[in-house]
Parts: sequence; structure tokens; C-alpha cells
Amino acid sequence: MRGVLYSRPCAGAAGGDIHYLSVCGSGLMARVCLADVAGHGTAVAAIGAEIHGHLRRSVDVIDERKVLGRLNQRLNEKGVEAMTTAVLATYYPPRRRLTVCYAGHPTGWLFRAKTGAWARLCEPLPPPPKPGFVDLPMGVGFTPTYNRHSVRVSPGDRMLLVTDGVFETTSPDDTPFDTHGIETLLNSHTGSCDDLARRLLAALHGHAATDELAHDDVSFLLTEFVDGPPGPALWHVFKHRLLRQDRR
Repeated sequence: MRGVLYSRPCAGAAGGDIHYLSVCGSGLMARVCLADVAGHGTAVAAIGAEIHGHLRRSVDVIDERKVLGRLNQRLNEKGVEAMTTAVLATYYPPRRRLTVCYAGHPTGWLFRAKTGAWARLCEPLPPPPKPGFVDLPMGVGFTPTYNRHSVRVSPGDRMLLVTDGVFETTSPDDTPFDTHGIETLLNSHTGSCDDLARRLLAALHGHAATDELAHDDVSFLLTEFVDGPPGPALWHVFKHRLLRQDRR
């Protein structure tokens, strides 16, 4: 993936928004996580460190459902009483497969280069036939199951993920930017990810009529899918894992 990550805390140098980008040990599977912890500033910094550590240890776990489920269990066991929403997206270039899991987080957007159109990225699935908690935020004392959405993407397709600070950017008359503001921007502008990211940020500042977005932590990730490393996947597994171990 190639693109732009913007993240600005509303109080101090640390905030409640968390971002993590990684690649697996074989140099193939790229993963991004955007999360939002309830609260601001240094008070939630320890939770961010806990989540970063878990994501770092999970770079080779293929199924995002396991990553979120184990993280939720860890937060519950540590008694962390801070609701955390998250979206976890994994791109596997050899199969051009994008898989996404949501934990109470806002749905993202996907751009198709072939059609030139944006659409919501993997809408939530209908409730299961049996009672149970599904796709809930983490750290709230429950043990939900998480759905895993899978979609095929092509080079040139794009993905936009945001935290709710983007939606909740309000105008002087208390009108939120909301999904309408995002979709109006996405459907009316073209250009590179850099250009679109600058336009989105300018639109947020323009909507709020201020140079400082101090209402909440604000984060978004705008990325384009590009060709993966050349050669068979098995070669990359061999090169990054077996050969590296031999050198050690």
C-alpha cells in the first residue's frame, strides 16, 4: 500500500487515536490498524502502548478476528475500562485480497479505479441467527465475535479509513461534517492520494472555520493498493524467513 496517514491529538502530544502499520515476516502481508480509545491525552497513552505491543506481536497472525479477539481479552483481563473501537485491514498482494474487521469502528470507503467510483468498504453483516455480541468495541467487558469481510482489489484501487473525530468536526452552527461531507468530497475530487488528503484536511478546517481541530482526536488513512514485490510468494517466504535464519 502507498498513501497518507494523518493523525492529530486534540490535547497534548498524545491522544486517544492509535495507528499501526506493519508487514508480515515474509514481506508480503501488509496490515493497517486505526483505533480510537475513549479519552484524550496522556491518560490513555498506556492503553495505546498496550495495543501497539499486541499488534507488533500479531504481525504474522493471518486472521484479523483472532487479533481483535485476543486484544479484547487482554484489555478485559487487565481491567482497562476504556472503550476502544478499531478497524483492522490486511492486504495480501499475491491474491489481491483485502480482508477487514471492525470492532465498533466507523465503516471505511473503497475506490474502484476501473469504475472511478467510491463505495462503503464492507458494510456490517446482518445480526447472527443466534443471540450474541458481534463486532462490539473492545475493552467494555464483553467477549464478542468479529466478522471478517473479504474483497478483491486491484492496483489503483484506494481505501479511506477514519476515526469519529472526522465525522464529528462541527461547523460554528453545530452542523457535523459527517459521512455526507466525506462522500461529497470523495465524489467531487480526483487526483493522487496526497491531493485528496490535503483536500480532506482543508475541508475539515473549512467546515470548522478554524485552523485548530480541538474538538477531538482526528485521524484518517488514505491509501492506494499497488503491485506487491515481484516473484512467487514462496520465494519471499524462503528469502525472508529461512535465509535470514541461516544468516543468523
